[in-house]
Amino acid sequence: MTQERKPASKVVAGVCIAGPALVSLIPMAAAPAMPSMAARFASGGDGQLFAQLVMTAPAIMLIVSSPFAGLLAARIGRRATLLLSLLLFVVAGAGVLLVDSREHLIALRLLLGVAGGGLLTSSLTLIGEYFEDAARETVLGLATSLSSAIAALALVFGGSLVDAAGWRAPFALYMFALPVFGVGWCAIGRTSSTSSVPVSRSRPDLSPLAGVAPYYLLLMLLTVAMFTPAIQVPFLLEERGVTSAQTQGMIVAVTSVVAMVSAGLYGPLRRWIDTQSFLIIDALCMGCGILAVAILPGAGGTLLGCALVGIGAGMSEPAIASIVFDRTPAYVHAVAMGLIVSALNAGQFVNPLVMAPLRAWFGVSASFVALGAIILVIGGLLIILRPAAAVRASVLG
Repeated sequence: MTQERKPASKVVAGVCIAGPALVSLIPMAAAPAMPSMAARFASGGDGQLFAQLVMTAPAIMLIVSSPFAGLLAARIGRRATLLLSLLLFVVAGAGVLLVDSREHLIALRLLLGVAGGGLLTSSLTLIGEYFEDAARETVLGLATSLSSAIAALALVFGGSLVDAAGWRAPFALYMFALPVFGVGWCAIGRTSSTSSVPVSRSRPDLSPLAGVAPYYLLLMLLTVAMFTPAIQVPFLLEERGVTSAQTQGMIVAVTSVVAMVSAGLYGPLRRWIDTQSFLIIDALCMGCGILAVAILPGAGGTLLGCALVGIGAGMSEPAIASIVFDRTPAYVHAVAMGLIVSALNAGQFVNPLVMAPLRAWFGVSASFVALGAIILVIGGLLIILRPAAAVRASVLG
């Protein structure tokens, strides 16, 4: 038996928004520690690659576990999935404070990825269940906006923590999940959903997801660009003589600050701009931003490039999530959001694997040029394909 949708409280909205914000800490709390971590583990091999993998390793489990988290949420409830994920998030995230070996560090980061997959999938699914139409667009935008704000703060204050207390210090930031757990326990109803989507005990028909598969691929490609400032720019800055972790963090944080603003504007702008146009803007801004980081001289050029990337970064996830919500039936939304999480983190994980050979072939700056050109080509293809996409959207709408 189904239930009618009831108005959601601001506290429920806050919990739904806080989930993605916490997940943004998974890579960003580790980002300011990468150069120091690379130096700490340099004796065991390529310290730079190891540090980048520590930052992005959770993405492996986010990719793998998120669709299963969607299935789990459909079976045991979104509330239970959310709360279990929050507890695991604290244990795996802050556990790095107590370990000192490569193996234990990677193991905890992989476990953190499992927690993040459940947390982000359940949060996005709850947004789709508790909110609809303009309210849903606004909450999706605010979720990405707060994620960007938290990412920026983590980059700035994480750099200060590294300078003051060493590379482990930023991992204490994962304990912020504890108050969210407390509020979520009280605010989210035990039925986990007030919408017309019942908890399912049978295997759902997932065939409707095939129609939105191209958007998952697009999101993965855009995420490669989205994470370029956080993953690659610190090493570019170090090569250019900027060695302070705090300074590196402040420059890279511009991406998150601008993303916070652009994501916050997504809901209001949605009245005048369709989702396909948002995706074109995203690709063009990120492509131009990555090129600017490589080509423009000085810290000002790097800041401008990071800001341009931030414009696209803030609007990519809410735009594609909105498309997926609109083009799939409600009973597959949990799995659909899990696949969005997988696509987001596939791009994050692939970034260093793509940039490493580009860096080896062309050099550091030229590798940014190559990636920026690829993203601009994607933007051009979106412009060419937009009429067909608009026709399909009108038919489906």
